Amino acid sequence: MRRVLFARLRRAEAVVLAIIFRTRRRPCARCPSSMRHGRAGTEQPQPRESAMTAHNNRSARTRLFALSLCFCAVLAACKDDNKAATTPSTSKSPSASGATQPAKDPAREQAAARTTYSQAYNRLIDDNRSVAAKYKSYVQMNVNGKSPSGNSFYGSPSDVQSIADDLKKARATGSGDAALDAAVDGVVATGEKLVAIWTPMDPYYRSKSFLEDKWVKGRAADADMNAAFKGLLASIDTLGSELDRVQEASRTERMAKLKAEGDLLNYHTLASMAVAKKFVNALDQVDGLKNKDAIAKVDAAASELQASLEELSKALEEAKAQAKAKGDEGKAPNYNYASLHGSLLNMIGQWRTFKDNKFPSTFKNIVSYYNSAVGSYNRGFGR
Repeated sequence: MRRVLFARLRRAEAVVLAIIFRTRRRPCARCPSSMRHGRAGTEQPQPRESAMTAHNNRSARTRLFALSLCFCAVLAACKDDNKAATTPSTSKSPSASGATQPAKDPAREQAAARTTYSQAYNRLIDDNRSVAAKYKSYVQMNVNGKSPSGNSFYGSPSDVQSIADDLKKARATGSGDAALDAAVDGVVATGEKLVAIWTPMDPYYRSKSFLEDKWVKGRAADADMNAAFKGLLASIDTLGSELDRVQEASRTERMAKLKAEGDLLNYHTLASMAVAKKFVNALDQVDGLKNKDAIAKVDAAASELQASLEELSKALEEAKAQAKAKGDEGKAPNYNYASLHGSLLNMIGQWRTFKDNKFPSTFKNIVSYYNSAVGSYNRGFGR
């Protein structure tokens, strides 16, 4: 209910950092109408925003925000989970046929389930393919209005069913977190309810049968369609909140380990991404620069992020110097560190520019730079 949803990012391949950040949707659905422009495995952070008029609550809206930032995506997997997900088990267990099979690793299976949850969530809030965007297209038909139009609605119930099926498969194992699993159950239940209502209506809308019966069947099903879409959107929002909670706990633990190990480069990288996430969450509240309190929060986050990036810059230069001193410049820090750093600095600059010029294109640049930083993070830092 509080955030901008960025589409949750793809799995990171970082060797040391194992937290996945979500990207954000590009179009800013929270800008005034005159400024509107209509568009992540392991786990990491990302935002979102609801694309419909009828369901104008903050819960779905936030997740599709910038119509792409999904905070974040935003589930973090610890380093051990990352190893478990990539290193095959060598232990064996006998099968019914007598042949030995790799022993199941509960921790590895739970990490895989969390990855599937995050990926499914990303698909549910993925820009124009999101549930919110499809619901918006349904609402725009104005089925029970005086002049309904059947040209806007798109999507298919099979899209929702496919995601529900993936979630059910992962849920059979579970994530090891009861609240997160319960949120997934909610998405599956409300998703399949929507599918049950939408499926018999799908051929009606695809064949433009409303032109034959003058919208009689469409109007009869309209209340159920609206309720089913809203129910799923609420469940998606709950899932996003739970993913954020799990990610935040993982991030805090991971940062403590990195600091204890003296890995300041990765520590400050993760710290900067965490502040960037706070920045974009606050950005969701500015309401076209009309919310002064929200603007103050974004400004504060921008200043905090800039300070964090200064520490990251120092750590990056120190790592480069150490590699050079050892005569092994091939072991210099991966380029993605500098790329992430630069993208976040540019994001801050675009925010300050947006306050001055108020151009929608500038706002889109803020989101683009955040997504670029997330992309650098998720690509990993292996040499």
